[in-house]
Amino acid sequence: MVLCKQGPDRKNGFSWPTNILQILAIFVLISFTVVHFLLVVQYTSGAFLHTILTVSIMCCGMTVCSKVVCTLVDPADQGLKKDATSTYGKEKEEFDRAKQGHVITADSYCQICTTTVGLSSRHCSQCNKCVLRFDHHCDYINNCVGQLNYAYYISLLLSTSLYSLCVIVNIFYILYMLCFQLDEFLLERGWSKPMVFGYGVPSSALIGILVVLLCLAIVACGLVSNLSRLHVYLLYNGWTTWDYYCRPVTDRDLHSYWKYRRERARRRVEIPLSNIATVTTSSSPSALTTASTNNKKFCHNKTSPLPPHSL
Repeated sequence: MVLCKQGPDRKNGFSWPTNILQILAIFVLISFTVVHFLLVVQYTSGAFLHTILTVSIMCCGMTVCSKVVCTLVDPADQGLKKDATSTYGKEKEEFDRAKQGHVITADSYCQICTTTVGLSSRHCSQCNKCVLRFDHHCDYINNCVGQLNYAYYISLLLSTSLYSLCVIVNIFYILYMLCFQLDEFLLERGWSKPMVFGYGVPSSALIGILVVLLCLAIVACGLVSNLSRLHVYLLYNGWTTWDYYCRPVTDRDLHSYWKYRRERARRRVEIPLSNIATVTTSSSPSALTTASTNNKKFCHNKTSPLPPHSL
């Protein structure tokens, strides 16, 4: 299986080639936002509805900003950028896993990027580079989700979920008024019939438009909220999407990021205490140097728990 085709890597989600799902996501977001604020906002009234409107504006702005930043950030392993001998930003040779084995060897050397990468890094075949703490490649932002943009990705999911929920509440209120209190609803605004983009339309037509918009909002809220729930669960357990779907169930706990952090902190506390006696019994500089060296070796011992994405 050819894992890497010949060519350069992609810097971020706006690098060529684009993805049809990315274009579709941008089109849906822009269309949904424009229709909501031009159509639904003019029917908003009352303190509660204005509160919902304010929250939806804030969530919409956060959604747009999070999506742009998450797409722009380059999640590549920092070692690629620092190593001048790596193939980062350069043409790469074709890599065939069937002939050349694993992309990243046991000593964390990437055969495609030609440099040593972090233990949490994985090589993305679509972006053609190693990504630090690789989570997954998202087609909707056309970029990898890793340590450097994961926080923006979570912000995108949560803000989109809340924005969709606000739109649903707003539309439900308007539908209720149109169906059960139409005369009072129109009299309050001084209209003889409902208005859509400045044109009078039958109430049935407006109800149909709002029902379609409501269905889209419910679908978006359901899908994104479910994805948000998954990532909250993964964060709680210290896993990534790759851990959850690709690792055996019995191995997930062994690669929990939080378990690794706790174990590493415990070992760093234990070793200096065991070296105090050695250092204090001798005042020679060589004893201090030896103790410090042994401490570093122990902290980076291969038998210690590895980060959650170690190969």
